[in-house]
Formats: sequence, structure tokens, C-alpha cells
Amino acid sequence: MAKEEQTKAKVTSKLERFGLFLINPMVAKLDKVDEKGDPATTQGGIVKKAVFLLALTIVGVVLYFLTKDLIPTTYMTTVEGYTINMIEVGIIVGLLILGVLAPIISFKFVGASSVLGSLYSLIQGYVLAFLFQFFGKDYLYPCFIALGMTIFIVLAMLFLYRLHWIKIEKKFTSMLITIIVVGLLLSLMTVILDCIPATKEYVDFLYQNKVVVLLVGSIGIAIASLFLLVDFEVIHHCVESQLPKKYEWLAAFALSFSVIEIYVKVLNFILKITQKNED
Repeated sequence: MAKEEQTKAKVTSKLERFGLFLINPMVAKLDKVDEKGDPATTQGGIVKKAVFLLALTIVGVVLYFLTKDLIPTTYMTTVEGYTINMIEVGIIVGLLILGVLAPIISFKFVGASSVLGSLYSLIQGYVLAFLFQFFGKDYLYPCFIALGMTIFIVLAMLFLYRLHWIKIEKKFTSMLITIIVVGLLLSLMTVILDCIPATKEYVDFLYQNKVVVLLVGSIGIAIASLFLLVDFEVIHHCVESQLPKKYEWLAAFALSFSVIEIYVKVLNFILKITQKNED
């Protein structure tokens, strides 16, 4: 009976894997592993590494402000009232490409996840600092508010997970992935309608409607937060299954990846509210 349940669990895991890859490729990789190691992964080891990666994000922010004056200002241009350093923009674009590739490469090469996770965290911090500096220094206060809210969300999700109030199984994950896909399709439809003169006015109305902005932002934060429960579940199984120690870095990368995503969504939500109130 126990063997049948184990086989069923593996089948369920495989059915979820494609959707998990779309959301967090590292979690998809962890969900796939079926091997034991000595020494094995531990919750303490994963948490320590995740905190280290999140701390590197802050280092990335500091690194930007220490190096931004060293970037040549040879090619400057003005777009919609913003003065842009094209060399700096080129650097940011290159870093963003590396940031996108890092999780995917970690998915394939687990041994490189410590380096790639650290690189990703530094890039995230650097890019966020660039955006803060580009759009205005008055973003500092919202950044601290977003940080506090993110910490609260992570602790709240951990509390819910520990109490088992929400069952993390195939139906739960499939529901979240379906919501994500529907959201992407609606976003694509909105972009298309915004390009059509006859419907552009209605799309602009939705973009400027405070209720719609608050609703969409809240849903985005809620979905990202719920996916954190999936991370907790997969990490729990990593420890229970005694995966090799090398997977701690991948698990930590996956967890920090999700936490940073929540932070960005919360910050964007706060900035939109602030912008609406100022308007």
C-alpha cells in the first residue's frame, strides 16, 4: 500500500513539473530529484544559504551606488523627460539577460547553483537600485515598507504551511498555474486592445482606475505568496527524502527567487498606490 502511494506521488509530481518550471525552474528541478546523499540536505542549511543570497541582494544595491559614477557618460539621451545614459542601460540589459539565464542554467547544472544564485542576487539588487535612482530618490521610503511587508508575508505563509491549513497537492498547484496562464493571456489581450484606436480609450481607463490597479496588484501578490507554499512543500520533501547536500544551494536559490519576486510585486503595488494618491 505504501509503495502504491509512493508511486502515485511520483506520477503527480511529474504531472506538475512543466507548470512549476514556468514559475520557478529550481523548484521544478528539486521536485524531480530522486536520490539520497550523505551528508543530506537540512532545513537549517537551506535557510542559512537563502538568507545569504538575500543579503547579497542588498550588497548588489550598495554595489550600484558605489560604481554608478564610474560609468562613462559619453552617450546621453533624453526620453519623455528622463535623461538616460545609454552605456548604463546597456549594462542593465546585459545583467537582466544574465539574471534570466541564471535560474535556467541552475536547473540543468545543480553544482553551479551556488555561484549562479549569488550572481542572480547581486544582479537583482543592482538592477533594483538602478530603477530607484532612475525614477527618483523618494522611492526609499516605499522600499522599506515593501521590505517589512515582504517579511510579514513570508512569515505568514510559513505559519500557514506549518499549521497545514492549506493542502499543497496537485489541484492546488494546478489552480495557481491556471490563474497565472489566464493572467498572462489577459495581459496580452490588454496590450493588443491598447494598440487599437477604438478600444484604447477603455484600456486607458482601466489602467487609470484605482480600484482595478489595487485589485490586480493584490491578486499578483496573493498568487506569488501562495507559490511560496509550494516552495516550502518541495523543500520539506527534499529534507525528508535526504537529498544530497549539494541541493541545499538550489533550494536556497529557489526560495530567495520567490521572496525577491514577492518583494518586487509588493514594491510595485505600493508605488502604484502612492502614484495614484499623488495624482
